[in-house]
Amino acid sequence: MLLRIIKEWLKWRKDWDSLCSRCGKCCYSRTAAAGGRVIIHYNSPCENLDTKSHLCKIYKVRLHKCNHCGKVNLFTALFHPTLPNDCAYRQTFRLWEKNYKDTDLQ
Repeated sequence: MLLRIIKEWLKWRKDWDSLCSRCGKCCYSRTAAAGGRVIIHYNSPCENLDTKSHLCKIYKVRLHKCNHCGKVNLFTALFHPTLPNDCAYRQTFRLWEKNYKDTDLQ
């Protein structure tokens, strides 16, 4: 499994951001729940998220301008508890996980 993770990382490392499916789920408040589920609170998006396009309005400077934003890196993809379950980074690198569904809160 470790070799598969390394192989995927080598494949994506030069164009890391292109792995993102741009669903915008990581830009909402989220809570880790029992069993590996992630609860997404769709009533509390980041103020910089365009909820229609699911894109960040300040993407290039987001890490400096938004206190809640963090860059997804390999460690995040592997271990962050509130990375949405259908996130492309999580699905690509957490090879040991079952496919849990997120719980959407409106």
